[in-house]
Amino acid sequence: MTLMTRITRLFKADLHGILDDLEDPQEVVKQARRDMEEDIAQQEQRLGQLEAVQERLEREAQELAETLAGIERQIALCFIADNELLARKLIRKRLETAHRGRSVARAQAETRAQYETLARNLALHRQQLAVVIQQLACLGDRRQDRSGTVAGAPACQSGHVVTDDEVEVAFLEEKQRRMSHATSDPA
Repeated sequence: MTLMTRITRLFKADLHGILDDLEDPQEVVKQARRDMEEDIAQQEQRLGQLEAVQERLEREAQELAETLAGIERQIALCFIADNELLARKLIRKRLETAHRGRSVARAQAETRAQYETLARNLALHRQQLAVVIQQLACLGDRRQDRSGTVAGAPACQSGHVVTDDEVEVAFLEEKQRRMSHATSDPA
C-alpha cells in the first residue's frame, strides 16, 4: 500500500507541476486585476444608487415635515372653529403622516448604514487593487530582467507591498520632523 500511495502522490505532484508551468503568474494577476476593477465598478454603481435613495428619502422626510406643520395649523383652526369632526380627521391624518415619517427615518438610517459599509468596503477594495497593480508591475519587472535582479523595484525585491496608509503615515512623520527642525533651526 505504501508503494501505491507514493506513486499516487508522485503522479499528483507531476500534474500540479505541469499546471504550475502552464499558468503564467502575470496573466493570473492581470485577470485578478480585471475582476477587481469590475467589482469596484459595480460597488461604485451601487454607491451611486444608495446616494440617490438617500436624496429621495431626504426629500420625502422634508415633505412629510412640511405636511405635518400644515396639518398642525389646520387642526388649530378646527379647534378655534369648534369643528371636532374635521379635527378628528386631521388628527388621523397627522398620525398617519407621523407613522410614515418614522418609516422614512428608519429607511434613512438603514440606507446610511449600507452606504457607510459599502464605502468602507470600496476603499478596502481600491487599496487591494493598488496592491495587485503593484504586484503586476513587479512581475513585469522580473520578466524583463531575467538576471534575477529587479532594477528600480525595491518593494518587489523584499516581497513587501507599500500601502497608501503607510505612505500617508510616513509623509505625516516626515512633515512633522521637518516642522520641528524648522522651529529649532532659526537660521
